Amino acid sequence: MIKATSHGPADYRFRPEKKVINKEWLDKLWHRFKGLFESSSWRLTLRRKKFLKKVSVFAEECKELSDEVLIFRAHDLGESIKKLGFRDILVAEIFAIIRELSGRTLGMKHFNSQLTGGWIMLQGRIAEMKTGEGKTLTAVLPVITASLSGLPVHVITVNDYLTERDADEMSPLYEKLGLSVGVITHEKTPGERREAYLKNITYVTGKELVFDYLRDRMKLKQTHHLRMQVESLKDSKLEGKLQLRGLHFALVDEADSVLIDESRTPLIISGVQKNEDQDVFIETAFDVSKELKENEDFTIDRDKREINFTEGGRDNLKKLTSDFGPLWKGAIRREEIVHKALMSRNLYQLNKDYLVRDGKVELIDPLSGRVMEGRSWEGGLHQLIELKEGCELTQQRTTLAKISYQNFFRRYLMIGGMTGTALEVRKELWNVYGLAVSKVATHRPEKRKTYHHQVFKTEDERWTEVVKRCQEKIKQGQSILIGTDSVVSSELGSEYLNKAGIQHQILSAKQDKEEAEVVKTAGLPGRVTIATSMAGRGTDIKLDPIVKQGGGLHVIQTNHYESIRVDRQLAGRCARQGDPGSYEMILTLENQPIRTIQAKSLLMTINSIGLKSHTAQSIALKALRIEQQFVERQNYLARQATLEYDLKQSNLLAITGPID
Repeated sequence: MIKATSHGPADYRFRPEKKVINKEWLDKLWHRFKGLFESSSWRLTLRRKKFLKKVSVFAEECKELSDEVLIFRAHDLGESIKKLGFRDILVAEIFAIIRELSGRTLGMKHFNSQLTGGWIMLQGRIAEMKTGEGKTLTAVLPVITASLSGLPVHVITVNDYLTERDADEMSPLYEKLGLSVGVITHEKTPGERREAYLKNITYVTGKELVFDYLRDRMKLKQTHHLRMQVESLKDSKLEGKLQLRGLHFALVDEADSVLIDESRTPLIISGVQKNEDQDVFIETAFDVSKELKENEDFTIDRDKREINFTEGGRDNLKKLTSDFGPLWKGAIRREEIVHKALMSRNLYQLNKDYLVRDGKVELIDPLSGRVMEGRSWEGGLHQLIELKEGCELTQQRTTLAKISYQNFFRRYLMIGGMTGTALEVRKELWNVYGLAVSKVATHRPEKRKTYHHQVFKTEDERWTEVVKRCQEKIKQGQSILIGTDSVVSSELGSEYLNKAGIQHQILSAKQDKEEAEVVKTAGLPGRVTIATSMAGRGTDIKLDPIVKQGGGLHVIQTNHYESIRVDRQLAGRCARQGDPGSYEMILTLENQPIRTIQAKSLLMTINSIGLKSHTAQSIALKALRIEQQFVERQNYLARQATLEYDLKQSNLLAITGPID
């Protein structure tokens, strides 16, 4: 039984967090075996039914009570939870009170599906709720329950827009119950952040939260909780330096995005390293890379995004740089920097891997399609791409502190989350975070119509078909969302729509500031929206009545994404909350990276029989799915490598000094 504990709102001597223990192989084996048991939904089914009945009984009683009585009872229940833990009988009554007050304050009462989702999260699990099931309203159930029990609560979102929107929409209910709400976005000052963390409930993105945690760690000489208490007694100014009060309770919205997709690379706090010699070294490497010839000095595998030197290329590189000074003497350093220069020139693509805005190179997240604010490539790669694009050269940065997402979020005393797509990564969520996944039934039956997916040989054929489908759906009165995998692809699709005279709007990393406005109008009759995988995730595309009559939102996916979860997210943009909607894939084989032997073999069959028949279409779809699985596997291995490296560094630092 989990008990709620708190050391007071501003006591920085106590900064509770769970100790991360690197399990031995036998412990890992037992943990994975336990995960099979925890993931079995039947275990919770009986408890869930009893719980919902209890909520229903309490809900009838709540209808007759005044706001003041309900609020007093909610706080009284919070005190009981602090002593006894999140027992179903206590949680059921507090959920009933929250539901009643939500109806009176926000005009929205929780459905049984939302009550189920909130209850699942309080079990320290991930609730998989279909897109459009009202996860924002669901979140207030565990958030308020935990907060009333005395726990500082962090509600973690995927971007600043959702952070502000969700906090603003739910604040009237929180304030009704006497709970304070803080909001942290990228532009907040240290003082504003500290004030926000002092609130009962703090809305913040995962990235901002982890960076604030690292900044606190840098201010502390010790990281062991007992040593920190001693240090705080010695340093009376410590409270004014720190921001977080510890890692008590976290509720993660879009949990798969935060805990899985974002975790491939560690978060790093770095300082500027001014070194003119290093700048010259990078500029020279960029120039030298132009002297090397493809297939003679190096080879490129664009499908695998790999560049390799030939033996002749290594010798040629040594000759070209023989008079360049001491930095060029070592073969490893010489080949590494020129290799990165070749990568920047030949593999990293403008408007796909990055964009240039206001004279600065900004990274694009391949999964979300959003700009990764404040992120940069390491080891000189970022500066090499700046040289390629003619941007002002920024200073290289040196690492001051870093931690992986996995290592950070495992430190919360209690964590739960929700998302529309978690089943595909349920094993990883359990093995890394100890979070089991429970699926929540939809409030209303789904009405999504899925058409047969199509594969074409060329880009031209694919986009010609997309235009044709748009014209058909516009005549029917539907709105259309076209999903692409990059800014480049979005702009190409825009050209085809323009030629056909179809008015449309684009939503990609270039238009990230206008995301909310674009999504707001995407459900109008005949409205065509081209979007990368960002696609307004976390926001509803509200349908005009005419659109509902015509068949709802029609989603056309033009590329497989790096994960089948992201495919499902795009499909989930339509047919929400019982609305009508339709979905199809219109794909192409042109310019698709094919890296696996199995997929190549299947596509050789396609070359001989063509793409006209149903059998050929099935083979082509299977080949593209195999490639998607390959990318998913590579991303999984990258996440595992990040975690293992972080754990090794922590173990090393545990011997030589403080962790982190």
